Amino acid sequence: MSPGPVSEPSSGGMLKLFSDSLSLKAGTFFIAEGESVTGPMRSGLKVGVMLDGRQTLELDDRPPVMIEGPALLVAANGGEHIQQRTGLTGGAVRCALMQFELDFVAREFGAELSRLLLLSGPDDAGLWVRPASAELRALALQMAECRVGDSLRSFYLAGKALELGALAVNEIIGERPVRPAKLDARTREQIQAVREILEQSLQEPPSLSELARRTGLNPSKLTSAFRAQFGTSVFGYLQEYRLQQAHELIASGEASIAVAAFRVGYSPAHFSSAFRKRFGISPSALR
Repeated sequence: MSPGPVSEPSSGGMLKLFSDSLSLKAGTFFIAEGESVTGPMRSGLKVGVMLDGRQTLELDDRPPVMIEGPALLVAANGGEHIQQRTGLTGGAVRCALMQFELDFVAREFGAELSRLLLLSGPDDAGLWVRPASAELRALALQMAECRVGDSLRSFYLAGKALELGALAVNEIIGERPVRPAKLDARTREQIQAVREILEQSLQEPPSLSELARRTGLNPSKLTSAFRAQFGTSVFGYLQEYRLQQAHELIASGEASIAVAAFRVGYSPAHFSSAFRKRFGISPSALR
């Protein structure tokens, strides 16, 4: 492989590498809650690791796919599609995102990309979303923090990007892309109501049967429809939302650790371990 000259970061914070065949951005970025970005989806291979935060990704008129950090996103696109990304939690988000041009990947890594495009379908786009492994999280964090000097930054990031890309593609080869089930308008409204109830009842959340009764769904349909809409279970969503809210309360100084745990419905005995497992640091590290 013969890399071309490296250029400086372009507008939007993207760094161009390998004669513009690879674009990447890594670091901490502010995303406002509810902020949406819509535009054409670039052809080629996209690999991203979102270390924290929550957003949806929607292609064309397909149902949105939920991405909750720490998460791996891989997208293979050989056609023309419109994508929309919407932030669901406002604040600073750490991530590493790489876009490999189609001809570059086909030339250098043809066999593996061809498998992804075949799984996606002719002229289609395939999405794969899964929890990011510890190895991928470590690489993304190294890219986001980039502890080398400016003169070696491009060299360092190029190597990490190729390593992360190879490991990510190796993980998802052979898996079918995410294809969320389409829900009718009424069911989407009911599932949105479930989410609102959960977010308003952090200290004493209702049971699954109570959620079903209050929203007019049976428990089985509620469970499957919620996962189809948000990509996670009802109480997986609740736990993530609780911890994100607690993180924001503690980091902003609005509440002490004990008060933040109480507000989101955790007992002190369980809060620290759940927080550390989710964010990789103890709550006290935010103070």
